[in-house]
Amino acid sequence: MEQAPYTSPVSPPPSPKPSSAGPVIGTIIVISLLALGALYFWGARLNGVPEELPLIPGDDASAESWAPQQSSSDEAAAIEADLNATNMTEFEQQMDADLNATESSL
Repeated sequence: MEQAPYTSPVSPPPSPKPSSAGPVIGTIIVISLLALGALYFWGARLNGVPEELPLIPGDDASAESWAPQQSSSDEAAAIEADLNATNMTEFEQQMDADLNATESSL
């Protein structure tokens, strides 16, 4: 003879209904961040980044008289020859003149 299992006269409390607000809020945050990123890149494209950097007057390296022609070799002997050919006295005079010009414009 089988006996029925014991059942409590009190029913168990109902389980809480899961809220769907968390995933919705997370989705809204992700979409808004993507939209802000798209607007940022779109604005950068509208501003237009120049292809070439602007020329700064007085920043022409070819106009430096104290700098001898440099070789493009990366051999130690060629680098040493370039260093020995550089006249540091003229370099220091040029740097002092640039410093004086900068200080006088302040």
